[in-house]
Amino acid sequence: MIKMDILEKYLNNISYKFPKGYPDMKNEEDKDMLFKMINELLEEKSLLTEGSKLYDDVILNALYGKDLEGKSVPISKNKYKFGGNSTFDVQVQSDDLEIWKKLWSVKPPKAGKEIGSAGSLGVGNGEIALYWLYQYSNSGTDVTMGREGDDPDLRFNGKGVEVKAYDKHTGLLGLGRFGADKENLRLLGMIFGLNNLTKVLGKDEVVKTINPTNFKGTDLIPAMENVIKLKNIDLGDLALSYPLFATIKNNIDSLVKALGDFNTPEEGAANMAHQLVSSKLERKPGTGGYLASLKESGDIRFFAIDLEKLKTNEDFLSNFQSKQSSLGLNFDKLF
Repeated sequence: MIKMDILEKYLNNISYKFPKGYPDMKNEEDKDMLFKMINELLEEKSLLTEGSKLYDDVILNALYGKDLEGKSVPISKNKYKFGGNSTFDVQVQSDDLEIWKKLWSVKPPKAGKEIGSAGSLGVGNGEIALYWLYQYSNSGTDVTMGREGDDPDLRFNGKGVEVKAYDKHTGLLGLGRFGADKENLRLLGMIFGLNNLTKVLGKDEVVKTINPTNFKGTDLIPAMENVIKLKNIDLGDLALSYPLFATIKNNIDSLVKALGDFNTPEEGAANMAHQLVSSKLERKPGTGGYLASLKESGDIRFFAIDLEKLKTNEDFLSNFQSKQSSLGLNFDKLF
């Protein structure tokens, strides 16, 4: 009965892809499509299982070395909370702390290297410890490791969990680099470029040059103020005669198209900030996912990622920055 429920749920989720709204097993094209989708699902599951086995082997090596005969990954006697729509705290129980701390700095090997060799730079402190804590406890949570690219570090029951190890849960926590986000870099370049241009044309003193990879969220407000000054000028005739003004007009039109129309500097700045941060969070850990802030002491805070909160939070701009293309976000204030 349970297996039939799972199969029925899967078929319901993919039925829209078929012309009749369901896979017609008398139709060869429908059959081919269904079998292809099932094979892709099985391949994905196989990759996730391989990743979990790697973490299990790393845990065994860290705890027992090469003497693994008769050894298995130890099971926690505790149950740890996970899930819900709001941020929550978890404390590793005292009888789990010894293993938690042993696994704190353990990392899987680099690709092609033996377990126990130098760890991968892509895995941070606490990630394997957190995997063990939930995968091997009575928490009702199936934990798998993330895969390549912009996948989250771990998945808990399919939900993305990005793992960060700091000595506190407050203040700016690193969210990772956004240098590959060419579109948002282009928009930020326009904003700060137009800002600098208005200062030069107005013969204002340029106290400091702000660029798209190094700025505070609040720096967007005065920059957007100058963008709006240019936006409110009718550049149509000038653009026809002077290439400079044509470029300015094209840039402003491009900003409005990407960010939506904005009438105040605060509105324009918030639109840009929300697009930049949301595009990053939508990938890692993903909408409905979590950022897990860990301490070696076993203090864990799961920040529930709700992108709608960014739109309504009046302090959003004061709680993020970019430093060398790496985003920092005050999750404690925003989530």
